[in-house]
Amino acid sequence: MSQTRVKRTSWIGWILSAVLIIGSVWLWTQRQYVVDAIQYHQYTPTQSVRDVATRAGMTDDAIFTFYATRPAVEESEAFNQHCQRQEADSPILGCYSQNRIYIFNVTDERLTGIKAVTAAHELLHAEYERMPDAEKKKVQKLLENVYKSGTDSKLEARMKYYEKTEPGQSFNELHSIIGTEFADIGPELETHYAKYFKNRADLVALHTQVESQFESLSKEADQLVSEIEQLARTINSDTSEYNRRIAELNEEVRVFNQQASRNGGFTTQSEFQSARQRLVAESNQLSTFRQQIQDSISQYKALLAKLDGINAESASLNQSLDSALSDAPSI
Repeated sequence: MSQTRVKRTSWIGWILSAVLIIGSVWLWTQRQYVVDAIQYHQYTPTQSVRDVATRAGMTDDAIFTFYATRPAVEESEAFNQHCQRQEADSPILGCYSQNRIYIFNVTDERLTGIKAVTAAHELLHAEYERMPDAEKKKVQKLLENVYKSGTDSKLEARMKYYEKTEPGQSFNELHSIIGTEFADIGPELETHYAKYFKNRADLVALHTQVESQFESLSKEADQLVSEIEQLARTINSDTSEYNRRIAELNEEVRVFNQQASRNGGFTTQSEFQSARQRLVAESNQLSTFRQQIQDSISQYKALLAKLDGINAESASLNQSLDSALSDAPSI
């Protein structure tokens, strides 16, 4: 009896040991999921966080990861403590730091949707970090193909910036940028991003809507600058021509008066009247020409005022994105 018990106890002990080993291996390989599950269940999202997740069209799996990062939509003071910009003139709208997502609370109604795009961008950083190496390599190749197939100078500039500020993170950044900003990415990448977004096209449309605010102002400003520069050249040229003709007319009037004051200066009254009418006609033409220049100057000033308004609107938009510019205190 005792021997049977010993054998049975050893058998049970072996099973328990095996279970413990298997459990330990599973916990090690799934440690990120275990941490995410704990943090997901301990986290209570605010309404702002729920709103950006809904607006971004996150899938249930994506929301699990998103909430596991304990995301926060923050005002400038708190946001700046959590998200440090790399360069003073390069404001940031969100960051993924130490398994936390932080989003700057942009309140400008002209930029509605930008928080959702920012949340989606940062979520993709978290998802990329959790991606198995084999899947990463596959996705990296697809991202590289999209990047090399385009001629987006702005994207090239952004990637150079990231290479300088976040060396070694190019694919991580491309994964977030292409996923939230590019429409045509091919079926394989679409399938990949479908794990995170119910309708990625809607998300890209939100990004395009925000970008169009800045692009339309930029194009309008460029057009105005071109018109202003052309008008300035015309005003300067016309003014020089006007001054030259005025000088010539003044000399002709001086000669006419001198001739008219001398006896016999004009042989006939008809000759006198003809010379006088020619000078009057030239004077009238110059008066009309002078008014045209004045009208051009008035138009020039109006265009400058319009450009100032566009620059002010653009500055206002940029200010609403800059967390370093704190709100003025209430009085």
